[in-house]
Amino acid sequence: MLSSKYLKFLLSFILLFKNFVSAQVQDPHVDLYEVDPVGFLSVVIFGHIFVFCGLIGVTFILIRVFLRWSLKRKSLSMALRVPFYLSMLDLGFLIFQAITIGYLTINHEPMTGFTCKVYATMSTSFTLFHRLVIAGISIITYLRVCKQKICNTGRYDWKLLLPVAILSILIGVMAFNTYGPVIYWCAAEPATVAIPISSISMTIIVLSICMFCYIQTILAIRDIKKQQYLVSESKGVFGKRSTHTPMDSVEIKVTKKVLWYILVFMLQWVPAIPYDIYQFFGRAATWVYCMVIVSINLGPIGNAIFYIVNEGWSRYGTDYCYSADGSENDKTACSTKVDSKSSNNDDNTKFMDIENGSFDFDKN
Repeated sequence: MLSSKYLKFLLSFILLFKNFVSAQVQDPHVDLYEVDPVGFLSVVIFGHIFVFCGLIGVTFILIRVFLRWSLKRKSLSMALRVPFYLSMLDLGFLIFQAITIGYLTINHEPMTGFTCKVYATMSTSFTLFHRLVIAGISIITYLRVCKQKICNTGRYDWKLLLPVAILSILIGVMAFNTYGPVIYWCAAEPATVAIPISSISMTIIVLSICMFCYIQTILAIRDIKKQQYLVSESKGVFGKRSTHTPMDSVEIKVTKKVLWYILVFMLQWVPAIPYDIYQFFGRAATWVYCMVIVSINLGPIGNAIFYIVNEGWSRYGTDYCYSADGSENDKTACSTKVDSKSSNNDDNTKFMDIENGSFDFDKN
């Protein structure tokens, strides 16, 4: 009896929510400014502002990563490779959004017909690619820290990127006939039930994987640091780090940097769940579209902020220090000069040399 009451309550809630959302349905071919000027202007203004802010964040990271790469001319460490990948993916989102918002601003309606279907297929495939890549990075981080397993992703990480790209394209193309104009942009039409359910499931699964890997990695790092402290304390050496633990100090530092970017990704895509729920029952309200625009573009903004926190403002990052004459030097060299005869100097040097950390993707 109790379960039947809950079932009736759930069905009543669904019907009420469906009626509420269905009231938002409107002909996508009409002038959206005339139908809802406040909603139209909100989407357009939010779109232009946050796309511009996101572009600033992406440009900043790409320039900084290029400067770091040009300094040593070698493969990027994971601490730099992750923000580089995220920035390239965010740049793709910014291009898609700029086209959508620009077309909407000029024509007061979204794209229609075959063009809309092709555009939606491309944007959907790219969104899946973005999510799966970050999920893969989260899993690789978890395996390295918690299971002490190093994943060989090949040169340019093709073993990670290529399968994900193929899978994303296949899924996007398979749903080609379900796409169409949805008020402010092209996406899966509300009448298609399978697509919103699949999107909700994909979002929840990816976020759950990232959350699990994030929490487990944080807990593992805390345990490792606690073990290091206990080992140092037992030897009567405080403030030193032992290299006889599953991870050394440089890997811990690099991992913490990567975790910040994973956290930004999770916060970036949580608002997509309400949008998918609205799409399941009907067409989403204007505030949902604005929320999605803001959250997606907070990704590159947040990544830029954490890049500054992790790497600093200097073009050389945190791996460099300044000598007495004001010239830049590698921190490894600096620490070697200070204490080249100390038995603990190898630990300090290793801790400083983030670029050569063993937490890189395999470059073979």
